[in-house]
Amino acid sequence: MSKAQSFSRRGFLRRSGWWAATPLAAPHLIRSGDPLAQPGQSPRHIIMLISDGMSAGTLTCADHLSQLTRGRGTVWMELFKHPRAHVGLMNMRSLDSMVTDSSAASSSWGSGSRIANGAVNVLPDGRALKPLYSILAEAGWKRGLVTTTEITHATPAGFAANDDSRGSAENIARQYLERRVDVLLGGGQKFYDPQKRKDKADLWQEYRAAGYCVMMAADDLKKAPPDQRWLGTFHESHLPFTVDHVHDAELMAKVPTLPEMTRAALARLEKENHFILQVEGGRVDHGCHACDAPAALYDQLAFDEAIEVCLEFQKRSPETLVVITTDHGNGNLGLNGMGKNYADSSPLFANLKSAKASFDAILKKLGTAPEITVIQEVIREATGYSLSESKAALLVPFLAKKGETLYDLMNSASAQLGQLLANHWGIGWTGNAHTADYVNIVAIGPGAERFRGFIQNTDVFHKFLALAEIDFKNPEVPLKAKMEPNPGRHDAIAWHWRETHSA
Repeated sequence: MSKAQSFSRRGFLRRSGWWAATPLAAPHLIRSGDPLAQPGQSPRHIIMLISDGMSAGTLTCADHLSQLTRGRGTVWMELFKHPRAHVGLMNMRSLDSMVTDSSAASSSWGSGSRIANGAVNVLPDGRALKPLYSILAEAGWKRGLVTTTEITHATPAGFAANDDSRGSAENIARQYLERRVDVLLGGGQKFYDPQKRKDKADLWQEYRAAGYCVMMAADDLKKAPPDQRWLGTFHESHLPFTVDHVHDAELMAKVPTLPEMTRAALARLEKENHFILQVEGGRVDHGCHACDAPAALYDQLAFDEAIEVCLEFQKRSPETLVVITTDHGNGNLGLNGMGKNYADSSPLFANLKSAKASFDAILKKLGTAPEITVIQEVIREATGYSLSESKAALLVPFLAKKGETLYDLMNSASAQLGQLLANHWGIGWTGNAHTADYVNIVAIGPGAERFRGFIQNTDVFHKFLALAEIDFKNPEVPLKAKMEPNPGRHDAIAWHWRETHSA
């Protein structure tokens, strides 16, 4: 057994009980004879799973990595063969750009209107749009948000909050309380902590006073009462990358995995007559921003485990619609043709099994002025790559923030580390920012046929409301369609930094 197979079974797969309960489980979840509701029926439950920042290449490489580490392909890819699954492509552009950020993307689903990048369900003229979760709450639906990012981050916020800035995490945390979102599981303790909040408010205590069970660790989630609303914040900021999580016993003990949180959320909501649950694999996006293949791909596999949990739930409750998608591409990673006749591509890709740390963890160890031998040792320990002195020397100026590249967007230590390790994994990147790709969407269950073909991002909101038999429409404004050449150098790196690190 390889190291990767060993940590996979020892780690989030086995600990969640999923692997042990159903070894090589994916095929039995997608048999054509599954007792799913028929076309034309309305769902009682809606689950929307979002792998944030997942390009088509990420889905492809994750399927290959799944074969290497789990002995089977991904559930997502298996769904393409399911006779009752409906597959489509979706245009995710924002109001003001062909390339969306995560808040505009999620808000298009959460309001039915395109908004400008950086806002959350607010039009450029300041009008706040009524979020999907508020509309459904009025109709008696219970609502849950599960994510590996901060719970206040852009994607979950787009379903339930309003703000002219996605960075207003403290305000978004309070809005979740005011709007009584039933299940909140993710990271972002700092936005609830009176020692960290700017207004010094103890939001944990305010949530408790409102009847929430407040959780801080994985053990708390196991004991959470099913008759209360839940707030679980399991890390100071975002939850750790899977590749770091499974190699750190302390993190494994304290922080639940995405499939664990998903399973718990479904157990809590299962008794409800109607519910909607958003599940986000948010750190896939962060791995791609860093040009970090192991971070992105192992988080994609954790997301795939969450899909399995949801399909298992759907088997028990056939009146459940499951919709699986991404909000945009990012970095467009891909396995390149390496060596003569591309013969090196497969063995280089297999080197991913030896990855033990994310670029975040590697760069923290390296600092800004390491010795060449330190660079070689840290990278070899984290990735298995024996780096030459000359290659290690090329990384030095970027660690010191003095590097210079031909393509400005890639002028960062993490992007250059990604370029360097492309020699080891065979995986290259087009950049370290979001892309304008039409995105993959797969739906199964009652109402799934509405999601096939080519759709617009804003259609999702209207389809969900139609399935809930609710007639509502938010205001819209025309697209900012002007496209003219801009010969000047825009500050792409500054935008990338704001987008990646915005709270």
